[in-house]
Amino acid sequence: MIDWLYSLPEVLILAAGALAMVGAILALPSLVHRLPYLRTSNENNDFVLRMQATLFTMTSLVLAFTLVEAESNFRKVDSLLAAEASQINRLDRLLNRYGDDSVAELRVHLLTYAKAIVADEWPAMLRGETSDKVRLAFASLSRGILEIEPRSARQTTIYSEILGSFDSIAESRDARLNAVTVALPERYWQVILFAVLMLLFITSTLGRSAFRAYVLSAQMAVLGAFIGFVFIMDQPFKGQTALDSDSLRRTIVLMEKRHH
Repeated sequence: MIDWLYSLPEVLILAAGALAMVGAILALPSLVHRLPYLRTSNENNDFVLRMQATLFTMTSLVLAFTLVEAESNFRKVDSLLAAEASQINRLDRLLNRYGDDSVAELRVHLLTYAKAIVADEWPAMLRGETSDKVRLAFASLSRGILEIEPRSARQTTIYSEILGSFDSIAESRDARLNAVTVALPERYWQVILFAVLMLLFITSTLGRSAFRAYVLSAQMAVLGAFIGFVFIMDQPFKGQTALDSDSLRRTIVLMEKRHH
């Protein structure tokens, strides 16, 4: 993957994909027709048109299927982030309902943990790193929760929910860190590149006319834009539509209001 492309506006990526395919289909015929045994004829044109239509359909179907897969990955990661924010908010509510001043400090640790994710770990994980601040805040929170000693049946019930919620938060953090690498396999892009090159080659063997050039350019522009769109959706944490920490930020606001 050429990750620097994600720094470009998404409209530009779509346009670049379309223009690249148009430029290729306009430039390649003059080169292909110079190759031996590739001179056009009516008989050859009929055969090539059938092959071109089949290959274009197959490539389009693969791209459509892949786009669905990329969109599914995007939604799954989005759900993971929302779940983590919800679990942090739930733990704060449980600690608040526990009804003991001894756990008040744990709510401060939890708020510190949430803020550290947004301010420190989020940019770090995009670089493939982890955050010491988050690790230390999580360790302090873990020790504090394990030191809680329920004194009534009500506190025992709530404490059981606190432990379950805390375990869920730990699992959600692991899932979020693993989700940074979610992307279509590199082998997929190699196959798509091969299919597109073969499609361009076969299409370039057709006899040329101004009308056919316009139609084929439009066809390839659609395919190029489609490839650009799959590329945009491929990695959930990159690009203009990248997933961010907004759900955690909203949770932090709710927690701060609850503290007052």
